[in-house]
Amino acid sequence: MNSLPSDPILSCEEALAFESNYFNGDQEREWEAMNQAGDALGDGLLRDMRELRTIPHRPRILVLVGKGHNGGDALIAAKRLLKTIPTARAVIWQLCKWQDCKPLCQRAHVELIELVGKRVKEVEPLEALKGRGEIEKIFADLLQERDFSASIDGLLGMQARSPLKFPIADLISVINQSEGIAVRASVDIPTGVGQDFCGEALRADFTYATGIAKSPIIESGNQKWTGRLRYLDLGFFVKKSDRSFKSSQKQVLCGSALRKLRTLRPADCDKRTHGHLFLLAGSRELGGAAMMAAQAALKAGVGLLTVGIPESLHSSFVAQRPEAMWIPLPETPEGGLALEGLGKIRQFLGKATALAIGPGLGIEAETHSLVREVLHLWKGSVVIDADALRSEILENIPVPERLILTPHAGEFKRFAGSQSAREYSSLTGSIVVLKGAHSEIISTEKHHYCFSGSSLLARGGSGDLLTGIIGALLAKAKYDLFSTASLGVLWHGRAGEVLARQHGQEAVYSTDVLDYLSFAIRNDF
Repeated sequence: MNSLPSDPILSCEEALAFESNYFNGDQEREWEAMNQAGDALGDGLLRDMRELRTIPHRPRILVLVGKGHNGGDALIAAKRLLKTIPTARAVIWQLCKWQDCKPLCQRAHVELIELVGKRVKEVEPLEALKGRGEIEKIFADLLQERDFSASIDGLLGMQARSPLKFPIADLISVINQSEGIAVRASVDIPTGVGQDFCGEALRADFTYATGIAKSPIIESGNQKWTGRLRYLDLGFFVKKSDRSFKSSQKQVLCGSALRKLRTLRPADCDKRTHGHLFLLAGSRELGGAAMMAAQAALKAGVGLLTVGIPESLHSSFVAQRPEAMWIPLPETPEGGLALEGLGKIRQFLGKATALAIGPGLGIEAETHSLVREVLHLWKGSVVIDADALRSEILENIPVPERLILTPHAGEFKRFAGSQSAREYSSLTGSIVVLKGAHSEIISTEKHHYCFSGSSLLARGGSGDLLTGIIGALLAKAKYDLFSTASLGVLWHGRAGEVLARQHGQEAVYSTDVLDYLSFAIRNDF
C-alpha cells in the first residue's frame, strides 16, 4: 500500500523558512490559510471542551491576541465559536493597540467585530499597563463577572525568545495560577515555548498545531505547557516537493490516514479472508488482560481468533466471549502458562496469519521460556506487549524485522537499556511503538508521532486493547508492519477521543473504548 499520509515536524527556523517560501508574500493566500486554521481551531476546541463537561448554555471565551498571525488565528477561532453558539460571549485581551498589529490580525479583528461585535468585550491592551498589579486587577474583575469556559492563547507563537519580560511574563504567571479557566487552548505553540525555551510558559490543555507541527511541542520537557497535541492539516505538504522539505525523519501522522480502514468487505469474502490471529496471553492472576486483548481483536474485525490461555480460565472465558476459540493450556503451580503447552500451541500456529503475545502473562521464568520457544517456532509477523517485552525473550529472535513491539517508557528501558527507540529499531529492524501521551511509531526508516488520543486512555487495560487492535490489523495482512502499527495507534487514540467527548475522562471503563472504534473510522473530524 502507499505510505500513510504524514507531514514533517519542523524546527521553528525551518517552519519560518517554509512559510516564507510557501506564501511568497501573497497576503490573500495567507489570509485564506489563516481562516482555514482559525475555523479548524474553533471546531477542534469545541470538540475538546467536551472532554471536561457538556458545553455550557452561555460559554465565555478569553482570547489573548498578539501582534502577529497567531493572534489572527485566535480571533478567527473565536468568531467560529461565537457563530456556532449564538449565546457565547468573548473577551479580547490584546497585547498592543490594533494599529500596531500585523495587517491580517487587524483584518481578523474587524471581521470579528462586524459579525459578532455585540457579544465581544475588549480589555485595555497589555502594553498600556504599568505593572503586575494592573494585570491582576483586570483579570480579577473579569472573573468576578463569570469564569471562562475556555481560553485561546494567540499571543506570541514560535518566535518567542526567552526570558520573557513584562507584561507577558506577568500575565502568564497570573493566568497559570488561576482556576477561573476551564479549558485552555494554544494556537500553534504555547506563549513562551520556543526553540530556546526556558522558564515558565502559558499553560495549555490543548495545543493546536496549525499547518505545521513545530519541534518544541514534541519535546517531553514541554508537555506540562503544551498539554495534548492536535494537528490541523491545512494541506501545506500536499505537493511531493513540499513533503521533501529539509527536515528530520520525524513526522506527524495525519488523521486522514484512518480512511484507509474505511472500506467495504468484498461480497465473496469469508472469515478466512480477514485473517486469523493467534493470541497467547493471560495467567490465573491476570486473566483480564487476555480478555481485553481478545475483545479488541474481535472488535477490530479479525476473521478468526484463537486464544491460548491457562486452563483454569477456559470455561468462564468461553461463556463471556464465545466468538473466540479459547484453547486451554497447561499451567504452572502459580497459574502461569507452562512450557509443556508448547506442543498444543504448535498444532494451532499453522492456521494463523499473525501472532500476538504478552498481555497478562505474568513474570514466571517458565512462561517466558514458553514465549521464547513460540517465537522461534513462529516465522510470521507478531505484536509483542507487556510481560513478553523482556531482553531474555527478545534477544536472538530469528528475523526481528517481523516484530512490532508496544512498550511504554518503563518497559522499553527494561529490554533496551539506555538505547533510544530509534537506536534500538535501527539495530534490530523491529518496529517500536513507544506508548505515551503522544505515542511514537519508529522503524529503521520512519518515525511517526500520533497526536490522536485522550488522557482518558491513561488507565489499566488500555495497552491490552491496543495489542488486540494491532494484532487484528496484522492478521488481515493488508498493510506493511509500520503502517499496521501506525493505523492501530491512530484508531485506538481516535476512539479514546470520541469516548471522552461523550462521557468525559473519568467515569468510564477501559473497554468502553471498543464501542467507539466504529465511530472513529466511519466519521471525519
